[in-house]
Amino acid sequence: MAQAKILTVGGTPYEIIDETARRNAQTALNNAEYNRQGQIGKYGGQSIAAILAGEIGSGTVYDALHKRIAAANFAGLRVGDYLDVPLVSASAVAAQQSVRFLLAHIDPYLYCGDNSKGHHIAFVASAPVSVAKTATGVANDSYLTWNTTNTNQGTAETKNPYLGSNLKAWETAFEACLPEGLTKYLLTQRVLLEERYSASGAINDSNSWSWQDIGKVSSPSEMEVYGCPVWGTPGWSVGFDCQFDLFHDTAHRVNGCRCVWWLRSVASGSASGVCFVGGNGYAYYDSATNTWVRPRPGFPYCQTE
Repeated sequence: MAQAKILTVGGTPYEIIDETARRNAQTALNNAEYNRQGQIGKYGGQSIAAILAGEIGSGTVYDALHKRIAAANFAGLRVGDYLDVPLVSASAVAAQQSVRFLLAHIDPYLYCGDNSKGHHIAFVASAPVSVAKTATGVANDSYLTWNTTNTNQGTAETKNPYLGSNLKAWETAFEACLPEGLTKYLLTQRVLLEERYSASGAINDSNSWSWQDIGKVSSPSEMEVYGCPVWGTPGWSVGFDCQFDLFHDTAHRVNGCRCVWWLRSVASGSASGVCFVGGNGYAYYDSATNTWVRPRPGFPYCQTE
């Protein structure tokens, strides 16, 4: 049925429907529903490009998001919202042309660390990334070994196992495939990273930690996914990490893709095991040379350029 929007009296038109009020009311209803969905773990997420559409102007969604973060303005953004990021020259690293990144946490490490962090948001890939057949360390066409050799040890030069891993090398190559318009706004993440090294030989538990830069792209720790050390070394493997809001429920560890994915944490009680997220969401570990695990990278989006 048609609705009258204008009433003419004595030749003068009067608007009888307030479109602005209608839009504001509908926005309020939508936000209330999104909040309800979030409270019960059923929020499906919205495109950040769509949320910020009115703010992009002649720039990009990355520019608009940067301005928001710099102003500590997170209005309308929720955990589960996403960026669809095209990959540039990804053929040697990833077997897909784009990756969806989910907003995993807002300001998880604000003012934390040995170098204080400013406002930022953490993103994690919505699903494990299919690895290119030509990538270093590829296994079974689209998976990645955590290490080329079956060890979770550091070295005298690099005592942090993760920094010397095949996984970290793949992430560095993957970072180069992200658009420059995005990477210029990414924070080089710095964490209190576990060390596992002894001059006397291989050891079964991490035995120290140190502040380390782990790059703009990295894999989550066991703590960031599960909120506690499950198979990692209690104490040393936790550092200052916190659980991301995205992973408060087991469902988001799987997110519809029942594929095993690597963490950056190494396993306690083993000289070769590495922690991973199982295909049905459970925490476990396996040998560093496991050939049926994929990476699920993420990055912190920061106010700096």
